[in-house]
Amino acid sequence: MGYVVYVNHPTNKAIVHNTDCSRYVNRKRDKTSNGYWTIPFPTQQAAWNYAKSTGKKTIDSCAFCCS
Repeated sequence: MGYVVYVNHPTNKAIVHNTDCSRYVNRKRDKTSNGYWTIPFPTQQAAWNYAKSTGKKTIDSCAFCCS
């Protein structure tokens, strides 16, 4: 299992998900008008570091898959 980050521009959030998360698996496309999904990272820490590097106001983990 890997980890990905969804970066949402309008909400100013970067959220870490695991690659088994239904929100990631069922995504419609990689880039949307609101943001984008990253490539998979090998560890949650690597995904978290990327999320922090985006400069978004809210950095968090998905409540469904990373609790």
